[in-house]
Amino acid sequence: MKIFDRYIARQLLGVTVLGVMSLSALLLLGNLFKELRPLLVESGAPFTIVMEFIFQVIPFSLMFSIPWGFLTAVLLVYGRLASDNELTSMRMAGMSLWRLSAPALAIGIALSGLCYWINIDLAPRAKQAISELLIKAASINPEGLLREGQAITKFDNQEIYIDKHVPEEKLIYGMHIYQKASDKSPAVAMHAERVTYHFSPEKKIFDLHLFNTLVTTQEKNGISRSVVVDEMPRSISTDRRSGRRIKANRFTNEEIREALNTPGYLDERQTREFATELPRRASFSLACIVFALIGVPLAINTRRKDTSTGFAMGILIASLYFVALIFADLSRKSGTVLPYILLWLPNVITIAVALYLHNKARHKG
Repeated sequence: MKIFDRYIARQLLGVTVLGVMSLSALLLLGNLFKELRPLLVESGAPFTIVMEFIFQVIPFSLMFSIPWGFLTAVLLVYGRLASDNELTSMRMAGMSLWRLSAPALAIGIALSGLCYWINIDLAPRAKQAISELLIKAASINPEGLLREGQAITKFDNQEIYIDKHVPEEKLIYGMHIYQKASDKSPAVAMHAERVTYHFSPEKKIFDLHLFNTLVTTQEKNGISRSVVVDEMPRSISTDRRSGRRIKANRFTNEEIREALNTPGYLDERQTREFATELPRRASFSLACIVFALIGVPLAINTRRKDTSTGFAMGILIASLYFVALIFADLSRKSGTVLPYILLWLPNVITIAVALYLHNKARHKG
């Protein structure tokens, strides 16, 4: 590696690390505000569960912050080199623009490999781990799910509201249960004046005993039937595994291939989702290479020295790129070849623009 390669690469890596740390912190805070409420408020999770949640969220932030941080580094470093006429000196020494882009491309390839590993293995495992956290919180503190004064939606196919909870006596005053309608049963609303309960850790079930309960059944023909029951038992399971929908983003690539090769495991819609998940991850992982290609000529053309402007430009370009991928992702419901084309289209368009910008910037430095 030549001296100028090390010179550029050292600056790129330094700015990339700072950018990734800053953007990861912002994305992490966003996820915390979004996801911590179910843990802290609805489940009453202990501090250890919260820390585990924070640790598992980091891979998702890296999926976006690594490409964003790298693009920002390319724009800032090459923009400064162009503004200080260092690139002009290198061009006068006989180096082409593609040769000057070699350090950025090399780092982009390495970072894309890292992003690919995160996308196919680390992030799916973290996603699955996060989905298990509420179950884990319930097993540690099951009574934390029975919180008064708020809607409880963590039980499968039903919503619960509690007026007053006395955990010391395992007693509830005013429990409202709404059982959603299904293909086999109509919607049912229950209001019990008083409820005693017992939690079975082996079965992960709340055994309830309801007193003075008004039961209202909503038939499919729109007719409601109400009856008052003096005493009635009811069980509520805290294990949500059986009711959860199978999602491809919680499976590693190896597990996706195994699921696709297992007859009867996936329905038609799930098969399309799983089949398009593999090219989606591969396309998404190429962001660093694409950003290396487009970032160098863009930085030279703009010749920006203002770091805040370069940072904002990086955020804008990366946002447009990822928004295009998200819109392409929506086409995965189609059973045609269209999703496979659209998932790669943002990369193709960005590379084409990068080649145009390279051609335009070849006489600039």
